Amino acid sequence: MLLTPSGRRSRYAAVLALTLALVAGVTAWAFTDRSPAAAPPAGRATTSPAELSERLPFYALLQDREGTQRNIVLAQRKLTVACMAKRGFTYRPVAMVSAAATAGEHATPFGPESLADLTPAEPQAPPSEKPESQAFTRALFGDSENRISAKGKLVTVTRPADGCQAEAEKHLLGDQRVRWLELRIQLGEGDKEARQQLEKDPAFRAANARWSTCMRAAGSDAKDPTSLLYGLPRGTDLAKSPAVRADVRCKDETDYLSTAYTRLRAVQQTWLNRHTEALTAWNALQRSQGEIAGEVLGLR
Repeated sequence: MLLTPSGRRSRYAAVLALTLALVAGVTAWAFTDRSPAAAPPAGRATTSPAELSERLPFYALLQDREGTQRNIVLAQRKLTVACMAKRGFTYRPVAMVSAAATAGEHATPFGPESLADLTPAEPQAPPSEKPESQAFTRALFGDSENRISAKGKLVTVTRPADGCQAEAEKHLLGDQRVRWLELRIQLGEGDKEARQQLEKDPAFRAANARWSTCMRAAGSDAKDPTSLLYGLPRGTDLAKSPAVRADVRCKDETDYLSTAYTRLRAVQQTWLNRHTEALTAWNALQRSQGEIAGEVLGLR
């Protein structure tokens, strides 16, 4: 994501971040940093939750930060810097986070996956931003009244129609910016729909039943991990909550996460199989952007 200047740019960044969170349907997902877990009991699947998460079809489409997507972001930043320089401004994007720095991080749609997840990571101070002039903001984001938009079932996303950020996107997407937004929204909503459909999956329901039986022995009548988390009093310290610690233990004892991720993978693939036109169009646009990004970065 491109760095935004202060004032109006902070509002743009906040709105965009919130919108993309809604689009991706991740309001019930937490991102955690995974530390090495103890080896599972003999006969238990040895694939880590992080690996299972990365096998999800929507992970490669929407969350993978490496490969083509990284080149696209790098190219956008380079183009934006050059565009701003032509307009007499020095634009310095925040340094991109390396793959090594985010290794092990992934969405956790089923709540905490290990006791390590219960200890919050040290908060990282956001990069400081110096106030920029109105002219700088306009050069970067263009006219605030001139925007493109795309609408999905749940949200409408808007983007600058002009300005250097828009010019960078146009360089990579041509006249397909609105189409790209439409597809991004559709896939994000598909990700959320697949998670909802998972609740009807027999194997997943059986996994919830096994987990619930284990939890009853710990004094909890929660029907599944998600309802347990939503039922906790506000301000609960997860690391000290007996119910949450029992949740993690029962997931391990019933091999819950292996079943849950495997069935989510199948449900996501079913959604994509029913929306092949959107998938094909998205992949084509990403491939085209990647090729142009390679040229911008001197990789071709």
